Amino acid sequence: MPKYSIVVVDDDRSDANKVVEQILKLKDVHKIGGFEDIKIFEHGKEALNYLMRNKVDILFLDIQMPEISGFELYKILPEQMRPALVFVTAYAEFALDSYQLDACDYLLKNVSFDTVFLALNKCLKRLGMPIMIAPAVQREYYVYEIKDSRCKRVLKYRDIIYIHSIDNYVEIVTRNERLICRITMEEIEENMPLSYFVRIHRGYIVNFKFVKGIDGAKVWLSESEKGSLPISRTRRKNIAGMGKPQ
Repeated sequence: MPKYSIVVVDDDRSDANKVVEQILKLKDVHKIGGFEDIKIFEHGKEALNYLMRNKVDILFLDIQMPEISGFELYKILPEQMRPALVFVTAYAEFALDSYQLDACDYLLKNVSFDTVFLALNKCLKRLGMPIMIAPAVQREYYVYEIKDSRCKRVLKYRDIIYIHSIDNYVEIVTRNERLICRITMEEIEENMPLSYFVRIHRGYIVNFKFVKGIDGAKVWLSESEKGSLPISRTRRKNIAGMGKPQ
């Protein structure tokens, strides 16, 4: 696998160091550890000058910085000089804007090894260098945009009972609420924990931690007013080997 370059930009050096610390844990991992030395910049303008003069593959970028924001910095870069982008921020409310810039991922501080590993996988896939994601590495949360609202919500996957497709939106049912969100089932499948979330129907994804039984055509839920969800014939193979719900 060819070497690839990484730049981390954050006006808070301690936050930048946390990102680098997680990346360096991958140094000896086959394929994903093929990166060159990581460059860190605490000032957006210095980072911009470097990025304008050097081809960088992956960029971990803070959003709120003095002098120039992460959004402004990335927009200034000519398209051919734009690295695969991961935003790292303390604020969930910028998530929608980040996706409009086609960011590979959006991480909330403080970053964990799992989230950085997944972000790097997405960047490498964008660069045409796909690798295998370890099954044990799973995202704990996702930032969802709520329908007809500027509000975004950070939802922990462990609290989601099931997800239902409704036209161009999805209904996310948690232990405490129902949310209508702007996202596709395919996008959710790309990010959901594969060890306990399963697509059982074209219109349903279920968290198997809330499944108490299966009768062939349905899964029965331990929580939720709905009681049960349908299993389509073509999706029955997806639940094979799931074992007893925890």
